[in-house]
Amino acid sequence: MKAVVLSAGQIADYGRVRACVGTPDLVICADGGVSHAQALGLTPTLILGDFDSAGAELIEAEAARGVPVERVPVEKDETDTHLAVAAALERGARELMLVGATGDRLDHTFANLLLLPGIPANVDVSIVDTKNIIRLLRPGGRITVPAATGSYLSLLPLSPEAKGVVAEGVKWPLDGATLRWGASLGVSNQVVEEEAFIAVREGYLVVIQAWD
Repeated sequence: MKAVVLSAGQIADYGRVRACVGTPDLVICADGGVSHAQALGLTPTLILGDFDSAGAELIEAEAARGVPVERVPVEKDETDTHLAVAAALERGARELMLVGATGDRLDHTFANLLLLPGIPANVDVSIVDTKNIIRLLRPGGRITVPAATGSYLSLLPLSPEAKGVVAEGVKWPLDGATLRWGASLGVSNQVVEEEAFIAVREGYLVVIQAWD
């Protein structure tokens, strides 16, 4: 089951993001993410949040057409995006895409990135915005990344070390490398074949396909 969680971050190009989103089974809107759902032509499965970023008229209009709305306290231990991710997982999501999870609020962007390791290992998770597709590799994980015109491929450790990193089909291959906090070895590589193969033996690795 494919789920999209829409948060209130920035989306500069809805067409590009819409192409990545495809046809999800679940659309969970975190607060102001409901406006992104409208712009993307997606019908929310659920809207939840403390509603400090969503317009009251828009929420009322969605509720009037039968969309469930769940209000949560302003003072709470989890962000609205965190609660939306939990709602998607509770409903059986096995592929989870976070959209609107990045933007000028670096604290929210960083917090959303750090949500990824806490998502169950049997769920394929990504963060998508206009210029980035971000995926997480857990220990022993592997992934293929298709070549895309003008894109860069960056590999960054989300744990203090990511060991046994393999990168094939790229301009600067890696064979069992260790990527560490405080180093930038994995930044701005390029896919030079039809697709790149990326793997990690130990630790958590963020795989970012990025465009200028």
